[in-house]
Amino acid sequence: MMKKYLLLFCALSIFLTGCSSKFAYNNIDWLMYWYIDDYVELDKTQKKLLDGHVAQWMTWHRQDELTEYKTQLEQIKLQVSQDDVSAQQWEQHFNNAKQHWVRFRDHISPELARLAPSLTDEQVNALFAELDKENQKRIEERLDGNFEKRLKKNIKNTQENAREFIGKLSLEQKNIIESFADDFQSSFDLWMAYRQRIQSAAHQMLLNERKDANFKEKFLALLSHPETYQDEKLAQISTHNNQVYASMLAALTKSVSPKQKRKAIDELQDIIDDISDLQKD
Repeated sequence: MMKKYLLLFCALSIFLTGCSSKFAYNNIDWLMYWYIDDYVELDKTQKKLLDGHVAQWMTWHRQDELTEYKTQLEQIKLQVSQDDVSAQQWEQHFNNAKQHWVRFRDHISPELARLAPSLTDEQVNALFAELDKENQKRIEERLDGNFEKRLKKNIKNTQENAREFIGKLSLEQKNIIESFADDFQSSFDLWMAYRQRIQSAAHQMLLNERKDANFKEKFLALLSHPETYQDEKLAQISTHNNQVYASMLAALTKSVSPKQKRKAIDELQDIIDDISDLQKD
């Protein structure tokens, strides 16, 4: 059941936010590693405590949040069926999708802050050693290729994503995706610097301050306001890329054939049906 929820959440985030779907992973995904054995080995008491919280989170998510997802998807389906989804409407959907994540983050953050003091120094250091290894891997992968190679890969991935949703692309649709590709701005260096800053702050706080009286308050502030560790230029690039992506989706929406529209509506309905099934579980 947990895996099914996570897959659905990821699928919805990717569909609604495109490149900005990284938001759902970059802000506090490192905290979720607490209960992933590859990163932190929890003792029996910690696992039992966390399991109880996870069960509560998922109950809340099923009862409250899935309805929000379904409402938004129903709105997108209606707009697609009416042949008119503007760039501004797509941007609003991105913002709504971001709020889904913010509500989830804000719901679990207080309990994560309360659980944090139970970690040992060994567990804290192990967690952030793995995260640093992951960061270095991403940097190395980034360096393994030039701009042209990355651009071609992004175009290919975007075309494949569109094909899965609306079916075989026309030449016009392929050209739409290619024409917008150059307008996206790279945020990798700024994003990696932000990721390392917030991880370093969390590492030091967990290692040196988790027994302090005001630790929970300080750590909750870090979880709830990750944007304070973000460079202003990164926020500007994110906004710009969202606008480009929204304009591309608007152009693609206008270009779909009747057959492609039917497939898109069917795909949306499948996700809506999956949400309904989850609500019944």
